[in-house]
Amino acid sequence: MNRSVWQWDDVRFFLAVSRTGSLSGAARALGIGHVTVGRRIAALERRLGVKLVNRTPEGFSVTAAGQAIMTQCSAMESAALDLERVAAGRDTHAAGTVRVTTTEALAQAVIAPTIAVVRQAHPQLQVDLLVGVRTLDIARREADLAVRFARPAAPQLVCRKLGEVAFSLYASRRYLGRCGVPKRGGGLAGHDLITFTGAPAATSPFFLGESLESARVALRCDSPLIQLRAAAHDVGIAELACLLGDGSDRITRIWPEEPPALRTAWLVVHQDLRRSARIRIVAGAIVEAFRRQQSALRRGSRREPPMAR
Repeated sequence: MNRSVWQWDDVRFFLAVSRTGSLSGAARALGIGHVTVGRRIAALERRLGVKLVNRTPEGFSVTAAGQAIMTQCSAMESAALDLERVAAGRDTHAAGTVRVTTTEALAQAVIAPTIAVVRQAHPQLQVDLLVGVRTLDIARREADLAVRFARPAAPQLVCRKLGEVAFSLYASRRYLGRCGVPKRGGGLAGHDLITFTGAPAATSPFFLGESLESARVALRCDSPLIQLRAAAHDVGIAELACLLGDGSDRITRIWPEEPPALRTAWLVVHQDLRRSARIRIVAGAIVEAFRRQQSALRRGSRREPPMAR
């Protein structure tokens, strides 16, 4: 084995395949082509003189030799990420890329408009907006900043409260005319629900705490925008951020006289990165955007008279 070529860049491909179980999954995680991943894994195996992964009908599995070096590879990853964060945290230039992860609703209503403001003042900044319900690992630099409804407990993460966001239940008038308006506190039995593939922990209690016994799941989707679209087409009842639901004239709050549920949004950054100039610029803009929109985020944009029951 040529020890001079044993570098972090070699092992990150192996770690990605071991974690995702496939070349395509590793390629997505690394942002490169799957052919490149396969080529780099094969090159690393030749250098080490051992087989690290085996192809199976279910994907790729790590061999005994691969398992034997996993701890050392993970340690190399941790050291490399620590180095990147420490270096980035000392950066004084308002240029480069900042990766922000958040939910689809907050991305559309708050973060995307904020990027436009940031770019006007700092045209050398690029923001990668990573949208979805999956929690990205800031310690592993899957993202630099996160705007989340769940506050992480990891001690190396610095959290700042941004404000509260209102959620309520929505459906189309045609759906409610056909199926009736459920009574608050009486559960959603007999109703069709639009929900996530797995209820995000930060949305608990789900559906404003109503009993879901004897309710039917009509659609599961992790995109609130598609959930809204489905509700507008009479599919059923969806729980949406009021900043989304109130903006559509195709759906209505099913209990407009009820105050919405409030969930706290947090800005999360790794302690090593919080002094980076580009991180501070984007983080500051997000904080200011939440401050300006505090009233709309907490209440939504409209209240309607309740439908006849």
